[in-house]
Parts: sequence; structure tokens; C-alpha cells
Amino acid sequence: MDYSRLLLYLTDYLIVFPAALMCVLPVLDHSRFSRKPTVAIVSAVTIVISFPMALIRYTVGCDANIPLFAFMAIFFIAYLLMFSVRKTKLWFLFVSATAVFSFGGLATHFVEAMSDASNDEWISLAVKWGISLTFLIIEIIFMKKLVWLFDNENIDAVWRFVWAVPAIIIAANLFMIPENYDYVRIGKVFQEYVMVEVMLTLFFGVFLVMLYTIARAITNKAEAEQNAHILGLQAAQYENLKKYMDSTARLRHDFLYMARTAQTLAANGETEQLQKLLSDYGAGIDANAAPQKFCEHTALNAITAYHALEAKEANIRFTAKLNVSQNISISDYELCSVVGNILDNAVTAAKESNAENAEILFVADTKGNGDLYIAVTNPYSGAVRQKGKGYASTKSSGHGIGLESVKAIVEKNRGYCNFRYDGMTFYSEIMLRQG
Repeated sequence: MDYSRLLLYLTDYLIVFPAALMCVLPVLDHSRFSRKPTVAIVSAVTIVISFPMALIRYTVGCDANIPLFAFMAIFFIAYLLMFSVRKTKLWFLFVSATAVFSFGGLATHFVEAMSDASNDEWISLAVKWGISLTFLIIEIIFMKKLVWLFDNENIDAVWRFVWAVPAIIIAANLFMIPENYDYVRIGKVFQEYVMVEVMLTLFFGVFLVMLYTIARAITNKAEAEQNAHILGLQAAQYENLKKYMDSTARLRHDFLYMARTAQTLAANGETEQLQKLLSDYGAGIDANAAPQKFCEHTALNAITAYHALEAKEANIRFTAKLNVSQNISISDYELCSVVGNILDNAVTAAKESNAENAEILFVADTKGNGDLYIAVTNPYSGAVRQKGKGYASTKSSGHGIGLESVKAIVEKNRGYCNFRYDGMTFYSEIMLRQG
């Protein structure tokens, strides 16, 4: 057995290890296991699988890519199962890692073509490893930005198409594999190859920067609009509270005169006038009831009060049981995006249900471990339009509006959400992890 040749093949296949890390690291927080076991599992599997791939290649003498493609297919299926992230995002990461891998693979052909040394295979393999490790180091340097991108860019249409860019790079690198190494030594072919590879690398880098920049701009705009909405609700609450304080001051001022008048009417036996006076005064008190306070969290209280008033105006009972403090780690933007979308759907569906004694129940509770649980139940018309595994985005059904945004925020916070319904009631259940 030629152990040197076997070692060469093994070292060649071990390069799947940095490629696998490139797939895993940006979405590590979304693993179905904890971080360290995930890295350990991926590392162990990719390293261990390299041995049989090298042995198959050595004993059978098959094309080097056949065992590799089989492993990549198995890895991708396991990859989808291990991470609770949208499959389109995982597919983009997988294709991007393959594109990076293709740079090193193409480099080996050109190094071998330009080298006359007897150990040119080891030289080309070293170049291949150098290119792959360089890309991995670059990814680690920009890891925070990549993690943010995969957590916050949640427009499905974007992820359905962006994978085409690394796919084009893979196709270009495959196309550039020389059929005859002699051609590489002609004129400036090698220099042109280097220039094309540099341009492709810069193109891929610029593309990622643009993707990140656009995602940042979209998210900042959405957060600004949501914060403006929250501030508007809080301002409205403040105005209602101010009106209540002014009206109660007036009622206290008028109480002395009302009491004297009531005393006189009672002394004169004028019962009907006394009842009318008390009824009018009671109605004035009821009309100036204090604004409701649902919880200590200012932004959540404001958006809950807004939808409670909306429900009241539609003659829908609205019950809220909230145990959420001000100091939770979930941002106001994310919390109010989730609650706002769910309650907006609930009120809309309750209006369309035409149910007698329609009621919306909203419960939010912070558990001892810091996790926030949210549950909303509401009546609906009985017709729910589903699109794939989600709900159709249409007001006529009362559900689906913004649920994709809710799922994205839940995914980012490593929580879960469940939307279900029976013949009369729609249930929304959400858990958001803190920290």
C-alpha cells in the first residue's frame, strides 16, 4: 500500500472541515443542540468521513469528486435537520461555502500545470488549503456582521434568489478548469487566470457587503417606523391620562356643589330630581374612567392599550393578563412587532367573525429563566387560507398579515411559535428567549 498516496488523498478530503465550519458558524445560535456540541459533532463527522472517502478513492481509483459529492449531499441533509433556520438561508450558506471551496479546487489545477516539481500535488494541495483557510479566517473576522445578516434579513424573496451569485461563481470556476495543462503555459493564460479569480473574489465580497448594507437599511427603516409608532401610542396614552387627571380635578371641584344640591333635594323630598342628579354625576365619572395599565413594560402597555381600545370600539371583549417588566432584554421593536402583528390579526378576525360575545384573550408572562411566553386566542370567521406551511397574507381571512415577520423574530430569539385553529377559535402561541 502506498501510504504517501493515501495520506495525500486524506489531506485533500480533510479540506471539507473548514468548508463545513463556514456553513455552521454563522447560524450556530440556531442549532438544535448547544454551541459546543454542535461544533464538536460537525468537526468529528467531517474529519472521520474523510478517511473512508480517501480509502475509496485509493482502492477503487474513482474520480476524486464522486465520494466528495456523495458526502456533500449527506452533509446538506443533516445540515437542514440540525439547524432551525429557514432552508433558503442554509442553502445560500451551503452554496457559498462550495463556491469558496471551488476557488481552491481550481487553483490546484493551475498550480500543477505551472509546476514541474515531482511533489507538485502536495504543493497544489497546500495552495488549496491556504485559500480555504484564508476564506474561513475572513469569515471569522466578519462573523458578527454575518450573524446579524442571517438573523435580521428575513425577506423570503431575497434568500430565494441570492444563492444564484455563489452558484455562478461555482459554474465559472468549473468552466475554467483546463482540459490540457499545456494551454496554461501559453502566453499570459496563467496571469489572466489569476486576474479572473481575483475579480470573482472581489465580486463575491462586494456582493456580500451590498447584501449586508441593504439589509441594514431595511431593518433600520422598519425599526424607526416601529419606534415612531410606539412613541405615538405612548403620546396618545399620555394625552388620555392628562385628560383623565384634568377631568377628575373638575369632578372633585364639582363634588361639593353636587353634595349640597343633593342634600337640599333630599331634605325637600324631591326624589326624582335627586336620582337624576346622582345618575348624571355617575355617568360623568364613568365617562372619565382612568386609562388601563396592563403591565410595567411601557411600550407593551401602550400597544396593548391601543388594541384594547380598538376592540372596545368594535364591541369585542378584550382581556389582557400581562406579567412583563420593563427590564426584559428583548427590544421594544421586536416585542411590539410580535404583539402588534398578533393583536392586529386577532382584532381583524374577531370583527369578521360576527360572533356574539366575541372575546380576545391576551396573556404574556415572563418565566423564572427569563423566557417570555405570549398567547392570544380570538374568534375567527371559520375560513383560514393557508399557503404552504404558513397562512396566506390577506386581510379577508383575518390571519397571515405579518406572521412571517413574527416567525423571523421568534427564529432570531431562538424561540418557537405555533399557530393553530379549530372551527371557532384561532390560537397564537409564542416563546421568546432572553439573552
